[in-house]
Amino acid sequence: MTWTITQTAEQTLNTFERKILRRIYGPTQEVGRWHPRWNSELYSLYKEPNIVEDIKIRRLGWAGHIIRMEEERIPKKVLNRNFHITRPVGRPRTRWVDVVQRDALHLLGIRGWRRRTENRDEWRHLMREAKARKGLLCQIWTDGWIRETAKMGLFFP
Repeated sequence: MTWTITQTAEQTLNTFERKILRRIYGPTQEVGRWHPRWNSELYSLYKEPNIVEDIKIRRLGWAGHIIRMEEERIPKKVLNRNFHITRPVGRPRTRWVDVVQRDALHLLGIRGWRRRTENRDEWRHLMREAKARKGLLCQIWTDGWIRETAKMGLFFP
């Protein structure tokens, strides 16, 4: 399993990413004065989704992989196990499954993600749509399904 990313961790990752992009693209000069690039300038130059969106989409892919595993595999056991441990007082900690459910609703617009992952082709199609919406089509080359997307008319070189 992976950890759940808190809002603080998301902000830290996004801040670090912008720091690196500022270093790569450098400052701009206007009217003889140099100033750092605005966040909107950085994202328009970079033309990729932020790192947090990429993590969320990859987490959904991993969740689909775990659901399709055999029951005796350790990741599947951990996902389905209900640990009966006395929990501390207060709000329950956010579970990985809850985060995946929230990501599936937010990024894919679906409820009942466990049922949808059973059909691998359908899940792949949903993941491709999410990547396309978030601007991750450049990963078509690395994911190894360029021929499939070209046949489906989803990729236009």
